Amino acid sequence: MIFFYYGENSWLARQKIRAIKKKFQSDIDPQGHNILNMDGEEISASNFFEAASANGFLASKKLIIIKNIFNNKKLSTWQDSLLNFLSQQKDTADENYIIFWQTDKPDVRTKLYKALKKFHFVEEFKNYSSAELITWLKKQAQLKNRILDNETANVLIAYVGNDMWSLSQELDKLTHLTEEKITVEDVKNVVVSKIDDNIFNLVEALGQQNKALALKLLDEKFSSGTSAQYLLSMVVRQYRLLIKVKALSKQASYPGAIAQALKLPPWLANKAFRQSQLYTMEKLKKIYSELLELDQQLKSSAVNEPLLFTRIINNL
Repeated sequence: MIFFYYGENSWLARQKIRAIKKKFQSDIDPQGHNILNMDGEEISASNFFEAASANGFLASKKLIIIKNIFNNKKLSTWQDSLLNFLSQQKDTADENYIIFWQTDKPDVRTKLYKALKKFHFVEEFKNYSSAELITWLKKQAQLKNRILDNETANVLIAYVGNDMWSLSQELDKLTHLTEEKITVEDVKNVVVSKIDDNIFNLVEALGQQNKALALKLLDEKFSSGTSAQYLLSMVVRQYRLLIKVKALSKQASYPGAIAQALKLPPWLANKAFRQSQLYTMEKLKKIYSELLELDQQLKSSAVNEPLLFTRIINNL
């Protein structure tokens, strides 16, 4: 029996595979002796066919999980044999269970993709949209007997990013340290923020009117899997900080005083002070207002998030 799971949402894929493993152990192999995890990037033809054709040990069949076979650089040398093997599989429960798991979306033009798509158990796991991620977080909190509102979920995503494994871990941490409702303050006190240099670089590029660089940095963030909602929340927070720093710089003309007044780490105060000098207060408030409007658009409609974000930056 062949299973084909693919897509960037590894949390959902792992949950699906975990459920199959649990049922396999419950029904067929209580000791788990016949569950094999194989590295698809390195697997050879002999390794695959030996595992796929052999009978189970003290069990009627085996469960074989092959991860990222589409990334195997030597696959072309034995792909025809693999395709022939797949063509003989009848997709019935009396065969070994073989899960082909790809952690991205493979090239749909390949023969292997087309062959695997013909089987019954095929599913693509896409990354959640911002709205779906919030709904998921609230449901996960509810399963842990905790209340998580939209605002707190947004802040948690802003701090952690859109990786569901990281979000799940941080939610577990918050669950153990709270009693009923998880608040924004809980998130700020417990979760370590993942602000990175690219956020500073993006803001700096905008301040220098270098939109080409800003768009390049934006594309890099989206290509790495960063969600638009997370990226926007980080940029909004940075511009909010710059407005505070700009206002304070009239009384405190050096970063040390600003760091003390705003209770910022010295390195952050230095960067923020330097960046605030690239803008007038009027320009900072205009950009901040545009970003808040973008935030509402991202939350209220099903849009092409990277395209909308890019359009806003071009108009700043």
